[in-house]
Amino acid sequence: DSPERAVQRLEVPGVSNVTALLLSPDGGTLYLGAREELLAVNSSRFEPGPLLRRLPWSADGEKKRQCVFKGKDPQRDCHNYIKMLLWLNSTHLYTCGTCAFSPVCAYVDVQRFSLERDASGKPLLEDGKGRCPFDPEYRSTAVMVDGELYAGTVSNFQGNEPTIYRSQESRISLKTENSLSWLQDPVFVGSAYLRESLPVGNPEGDDDKIYFFFSETGKEFDYFENTIVSRIARVCKGDQGGERVLQRRWTTFLKAQLLCSHPDDGFPFNVLRGVFVLTPGEQRWRETLFYGVFTSQWSKGGLGGSAVCAFPMRSVQAAFAGLYKEVNRETQQWYTDTSPVPEPRPGSCITSRTRHLRINSSLQMPDRVLNFVKDHFLMDSAVRSQPLLLQSRLRYLQIGVHRAQGLRGTYDVLFLGTDDGRLHKAVRVSRKVHIIEELRVFRAGQPVLQLLLDPPQARAGAGGSATEPVPGDRGADPRCPQALLYVASYDAVAQVPFANCSLYRSCGECVLARDPFCAWGRGACRHLPPGPRAHLQLWAQDVEGADTERLCRLPNASQPRPRVLQPQATGAPCQAVRLPPNAVRPLPCQLLSNLATRRWAHNGAPVNASYLVLPDGALVLVGSPERAGTYECWSLEEGFRQLMASYCVAAPEAAGGRDAPQTAST
Repeated sequence: DSPERAVQRLEVPGVSNVTALLLSPDGGTLYLGAREELLAVNSSRFEPGPLLRRLPWSADGEKKRQCVFKGKDPQRDCHNYIKMLLWLNSTHLYTCGTCAFSPVCAYVDVQRFSLERDASGKPLLEDGKGRCPFDPEYRSTAVMVDGELYAGTVSNFQGNEPTIYRSQESRISLKTENSLSWLQDPVFVGSAYLRESLPVGNPEGDDDKIYFFFSETGKEFDYFENTIVSRIARVCKGDQGGERVLQRRWTTFLKAQLLCSHPDDGFPFNVLRGVFVLTPGEQRWRETLFYGVFTSQWSKGGLGGSAVCAFPMRSVQAAFAGLYKEVNRETQQWYTDTSPVPEPRPGSCITSRTRHLRINSSLQMPDRVLNFVKDHFLMDSAVRSQPLLLQSRLRYLQIGVHRAQGLRGTYDVLFLGTDDGRLHKAVRVSRKVHIIEELRVFRAGQPVLQLLLDPPQARAGAGGSATEPVPGDRGADPRCPQALLYVASYDAVAQVPFANCSLYRSCGECVLARDPFCAWGRGACRHLPPGPRAHLQLWAQDVEGADTERLCRLPNASQPRPRVLQPQATGAPCQAVRLPPNAVRPLPCQLLSNLATRRWAHNGAPVNASYLVLPDGALVLVGSPERAGTYECWSLEEGFRQLMASYCVAAPEAAGGRDAPQTAST
């Protein structure tokens, strides 16, 4: 929460309910979807002003009247809430809004930043049913693939017809089958497109896939209360539906449980809140990691809390290649189906294997295969993982992940948004996650609703050619494009640099941060630009071990070192404090790391049990002559000892001597 941490907040009068974020390919413009309005913000001038472009898009009067007539709240429900904002092509955006419980979609001309219009001059609008929810409170997700929209949403006014829907002009529209309960009151949190047909010419000849992530009621669990489960579902890009069975329905829809549970007692974090799909590159899709933040519908020890889990692609593929579950339609009981599976495998894409069977399209799939997948859409095996990070009190809602290049390896850096407006930055080291910093982005009560990463690799020109860190923070040199994170709440958006290395003023602080973006060299903690590393011996960074004892004895580490390794206490500046008789005065001591241990000393000796230390670490003094002297607060972590606060306390005796009556003063 350092005031020196660079965070720019954008709050525009009259703009609220920011629910969609989208970046231009070059990172120069951030597009926002809000209530009744779209905005285009210059990322280098992140503030209201002449460079901020606004595009009003309201529900018309008739739709608002119909919304009120149908019993909806005129202030809360009967507006146009922008729920979707996607790139259609290089010149147009595709956007959808609730439009007073009558969803519509439109095209935005990027250059003019205006709605595309027909020959009569009216906005070119499309029916948003199946693409955008009616209710602004409902969550939805969508991804655009080669001009085709794949959406997970609710497709009716009552909100009881969930769907995964593909809509386009060139091919048949497809959706899930509601009568078969393929989806059970889902809450969609994300979607992703993976090019699993690559590399071109591979022997599997598989199809690209679209993945959807959501929580829903788990009908396979026969409990007294409705049990929520987290899911990953997928469909194939080349799906065209069935010829006689599953006409205009997905023939490749399959779903599996995502299970994030405590390693000791199996306590499940069963509600998926946010997801991020980390893929090293299109050709390396097999190395994809699915990161998720989870909470639980139950409490443990009276606490809520949340967990971060990661699921590798191989585990997801194993679940979709395993056994199926089947439901008894009379008893509604689910069980594992061990009967022979028809060929080709139900739910599979068109692959080299199916082509060998002279099946080149889902329209040619045998009826027995499609009848099987109608009732066997749920996989028997869950995709399992254990938490990388547990929080007993905080609730994570959003996650973004960036794979960063450190001095001696690559590390996944996690950005985690909470339900009370905070942002955690953490680094994954093997099976553990170390929290680097916590930022208060929004005031308490304002949850983090959206996270959008703008890493430098996505638009770096010559940035990848730098061979060693350059002075100053990222962005000071044109070779180092700024890496930014955008965080949205109800009525504000914040722009946060990935790192601010200059906050760490000593070698020990820099190394202990374990920030892959930062290293100590030339007497300062500096940003590392992307690209090859040269002169490694001149830089101090240890993301895995934080070995300050070894690294901070390098010759370059001590010039300057404002707070050095195991500094001498003598001569340290102190803050003067006057402590009248019987006055109560707390001495604050704030640590820079949650992993550090706090130690108080009085005149060089550890304080004893007669002192009161508050939960926030402040030492409480009650005025008396015995309390006079020098108080020091030390931070200890990984062998690094740092003076955090020093007080010179003067405690004069009461007038008339020790035995005179005393009055309290505060």
